[in-house]
Amino acid sequence: MKSKKASILIFVMWALIILSLLSITVSYNSAADIKLAKYESLGIKSLYLAKAGIAKMIIELNKDKNNYDSLNEDWNKEREFILGGSKVIYRACDEGARLNLNSSNLNKEYLIRLGLDDDVCQGLLGYRIKKGEKGFEFMEELFLIDGMTRDIYLSIKDYMTIYRGLGSRVNINTADENILKIVLGDDTLMINKIITYKEGNDGEICTEDDGIFTEDNFSFIFENFGVTPEAILNYQTLFDVSSGFFRILADASFSEDKSQMKSVTAIVDKLGKIYYWEEE
Repeated sequence: MKSKKASILIFVMWALIILSLLSITVSYNSAADIKLAKYESLGIKSLYLAKAGIAKMIIELNKDKNNYDSLNEDWNKEREFILGGSKVIYRACDEGARLNLNSSNLNKEYLIRLGLDDDVCQGLLGYRIKKGEKGFEFMEELFLIDGMTRDIYLSIKDYMTIYRGLGSRVNINTADENILKIVLGDDTLMINKIITYKEGNDGEICTEDDGIFTEDNFSFIFENFGVTPEAILNYQTLFDVSSGFFRILADASFSEDKSQMKSVTAIVDKLGKIYYWEEE
């Protein structure tokens, strides 16, 4: 009888041990599931918060009604807002400050000055012609061109766009020195005059005293640069003073954990039509 009772006791103890282990396992898995669900929930909230940043900047762009776009305007200032302890940072960049791969008269000299060799330039121009009216539909199509490598792509992608129609003119107000050098080549004197005018009296860009090119003063300013009327007409074929397309970037997080940061990039026109969207 004692032996039987001892066996039953051992069986019960083993059963309790097994149930305890199962309970611990279930609890551990439940805690992991809860943690994962919370992690995913924070990620979703952060993503929608970043989308809100995109929407807010679209509203800001729609408010810009003047006939020029320059770097000292409100749309070029980094913004942020706080919601329930979370932060959204959003900003816009002028797509008109980039060279247009889909331009109807893409200039080979621009591509050479950008750093591409002759074979890659010929391949790119040939591919552009082959695509016809569609043109480049996404930037990664550049990898379909013979000779294009990852390093080359990374070196040029921030200077190029395919999201502003067929126009070739660059916004002189927002183009940086690198773009001016690509457009104007070795005309260092003119590049310096343009930069000096844009910087204003304080010698800094993106401040209240920036010099701004407009449709009304473009010719007058270039006359002061010592340019002839005939040459001014040429500069007007190279440069614009406003833009219709902007790249918006928004970063948001509901947590101090940087891995919870969500980013959204959108390219839109001033009316809010979206031409490109990427979530990270």
